[in-house]
Amino acid sequence: MIVGVTGASGFIGKKLTKKLQDSGYKVRKFVRREPKSEDEIYWSPSKKEIDINKFKELDAIIHLAGESIAPKDILGFLPFAGGRWSKERKSRIYWSRKWAADLFVETYKSSEDFPKIFISASGIGIYGEHGDEIITESTSYERGSFEQLVVEEAWEDPLIDLEKMGVRVINARKGIILGKGNVATDIFTLVSKLNISSPIGKGNQYFSWVSIDDVINAYIFCLENENLQGPVNFVSPEPLKQRDFSKVVAKIMKKKYFFPPLPPIFMKIAIGWELGESLGLTSMRIIPEKLLKENFEFEAQTLEMCEKEFIE
Repeated sequence: MIVGVTGASGFIGKKLTKKLQDSGYKVRKFVRREPKSEDEIYWSPSKKEIDINKFKELDAIIHLAGESIAPKDILGFLPFAGGRWSKERKSRIYWSRKWAADLFVETYKSSEDFPKIFISASGIGIYGEHGDEIITESTSYERGSFEQLVVEEAWEDPLIDLEKMGVRVINARKGIILGKGNVATDIFTLVSKLNISSPIGKGNQYFSWVSIDDVINAYIFCLENENLQGPVNFVSPEPLKQRDFSKVVAKIMKKKYFFPPLPPIFMKIAIGWELGESLGLTSMRIIPEKLLKENFEFEAQTLEMCEKEFIE
């Protein structure tokens, strides 16, 4: 099977590309410059350009590309200006996803031969605040936040046209990913540098996390499992309240668990209010119902099994 991957140079993309190749798949990387090898495909969402001939050769596409929503320099202890959701940054986040989705839809519609599987990155932010309620892929939600707007309008809705064409579309609604070099892990590592591990906000909000290894495996599992389509929650089967999450992190890193919790203002100062809400203050108790139904095996079912993601 030939699989095209956008965002192949990113945090998830590098690991996924390697795992696909190690598993025997032929991988083609989408690039925005002149291709330097046969395993690269030119595309430019902003210019609405794509190599249609190489596109037709693909059996599946895993679409990861998009402006990062997260800060780029947590451990440097900078003001995190690069990650704040300013008006300009919001525009880049939204349109980097919308242009890409629209280009793929237009390309599919103009071609008689096209990839029959399309797996798109998405996010659990679409669900919004749900308190202690258990959330599955079928849970309803009310739009209100910028993140919900991005996930719904720029990521998922455009792909409905592909479903109508008989393409098996999967929206990978990823939780907070734990892995060295990713923002969530960096935030907790930063706090631990103070020799403490503390919950953020009231600590009662649910934190739906997932290890990077399980994210990679889930992408390949969805690629191979024909029963999976539509939204699929990429989260651990054991979401934790933020205070319990912090206790486990403290134990893993051999730090003191500090209470009372860090006030929400900490997140506002560090990365901005909206982004802070997205990364740790909104309560979402999400379970991966579809993955569990198909007997997906998690490598890290519990946070204690993620030790290698925190220990240097």
